[in-house]
Amino acid sequence: MSQTFLLEPDIIAAAENVLPELNTDLVLAKNYLKTQSAASGDSLYDHLVDMVHNLLTHKPPDAVDDFERLSWDVKREKFRPNFDLLNEVFLAPPQLVAVRRTEEMFLMIESKAVNLDDDLSEEEPDLDLEEELQKPRVADLLEHNQNFKEGGYGLPDSECFSLYIALKMLAAKEGVASVRFFGKIFGTKANYYVAETELTAEEMEKRIRDFDMKDMAGEGEGEYVGEEKPVEDEEKAEAEEVPEEVVGEEIAEKPSGPVPPKLPPIPVSTWQPPPPIPPERPGEGVNRKVYWVCHCPGEQWVSLPDVTPDQIRVARLTVHALTGDLDAEVILFPPFDGVEKNYLRAQLARLAAATAVSPQGFYTFGSGEEEEDVDVEDGGDLDLSPNPYYEGHPIKDLLDPSYWVHHERHILKQGRTIWWNQDAGMDEAIAEEEDEDAFPQQQPESGPPLMTSLSEDARVEQFPAWTARSSTRLVTERALVTLRSTRWPGAVAYATSGKKSECMYVGWALKFLPPNFSPMQLPKVQDEYPLGPEIMEMADPTAADEEAYRILHLPPEPAQEMVEEEILMEEEEEDEDEDEE
Repeated sequence: MSQTFLLEPDIIAAAENVLPELNTDLVLAKNYLKTQSAASGDSLYDHLVDMVHNLLTHKPPDAVDDFERLSWDVKREKFRPNFDLLNEVFLAPPQLVAVRRTEEMFLMIESKAVNLDDDLSEEEPDLDLEEELQKPRVADLLEHNQNFKEGGYGLPDSECFSLYIALKMLAAKEGVASVRFFGKIFGTKANYYVAETELTAEEMEKRIRDFDMKDMAGEGEGEYVGEEKPVEDEEKAEAEEVPEEVVGEEIAEKPSGPVPPKLPPIPVSTWQPPPPIPPERPGEGVNRKVYWVCHCPGEQWVSLPDVTPDQIRVARLTVHALTGDLDAEVILFPPFDGVEKNYLRAQLARLAAATAVSPQGFYTFGSGEEEEDVDVEDGGDLDLSPNPYYEGHPIKDLLDPSYWVHHERHILKQGRTIWWNQDAGMDEAIAEEEDEDAFPQQQPESGPPLMTSLSEDARVEQFPAWTARSSTRLVTERALVTLRSTRWPGAVAYATSGKKSECMYVGWALKFLPPNFSPMQLPKVQDEYPLGPEIMEMADPTAADEEAYRILHLPPEPAQEMVEEEILMEEEEEDEDEDEE
């Protein structure tokens, strides 16, 4: 068996004849870089991969100069113990829920728009006029908000667009005839977006029917009034009656002693509450509009209940910051009948009556009648509609508040827009029997009529009730006028020289009170019993009074004759004893 030995020149010649393989060299180099360190267990290959990933992620401006520092940071990060297991937990940001809700709202509105376009293309090229009139009217919030922003107010564009789509969703789901963005009410925990709507004729008839049924159901309630006593009262009276024989025995068995003073009978309250003021029917007065609220665009709109006169009366006497919870308890004095949604509805009624303003002639009555010719008690035609013949006012005139008017009715102190005569609601026979002081005759209340000029509003101390300013003094043909309320901070309105005008409120739904707010004081404590010795507290007796009382109540001294007889008997007994001894 022979062996072949190659000399060094032969080895060099053999190596020159072998071609280099790139893949083999890369594998060998990669295996070399993956060699793990005995100290840390890491490899140079993994370290370089982490460094490249860090460089491409952060992209520092001077990567070459900071290469050593980046290498040290990557190596130091690997030696840090990972005790915080929350780093691997994904927490969704709070805005993600609102974004998803808004996306669902957009998709729903888009699908309805596509279906409507398909129906029009297949059936009729043009929509019928009656169907067009039956569609809910949604105020163009995008255009109005842009005009408000020119005057220095308004909402962000993204929020405004989402809110506009939410108004369209409200018009598509509920039975409303028109939808308008009323404003945004701040709360301590959540805010309210408020939409003002007018219901359709069918929905309004349904609400009026429910209101009448509820009113009829409450007529039979109250205390019993009549000549005959109820059965429960008769049984109670029979149980309280005691036979005369038993009464005599009880009197005989009573121990003879000091009789306690007889207390006066328990007084019976003669105060009677005034008759409740009935609320205005749906579609009339303060309940003419229906308000819907939500916390975020995309949420379900919630309808607020109708407001009552007592709720408006208490809301005027108190100051309360809303929380954002419609079912939150409202603790006030005087007591408020309802929860936060009722209080919010009362504040919206006050805001609408005080801050719903427009230029003169912008609105007109539905039938063209003047207010003096309308019979208010018979539910006259007070529906307002945009005046088709309105031509606008110059900017210089709009800067004067006298060219602006209120287009919502004033709320009386009674809590209604139409005064209710409580004397007419009482029965004449009952009114004659009752004391005149218990139910005094009330004078009819009256307030400023509809379309009253803003110049007649009372000043707030030294400040005017409304302040107006122009959006620009350089480009007058593009200018508009914004009007701001001093009495209700956050209430603004705008008008252009053309046919555009709108009002909006963004605030805490709190009225500006020049002096410090002082809550209503509690009533004085009334006397339960008439003042007399039976209920008066007696003063503690002094030592001299006690000694005089003791001497006064000493037992009587024995008579003189009885004393002499006792002495004689004692002497005789002593003599007998001596004789015996």
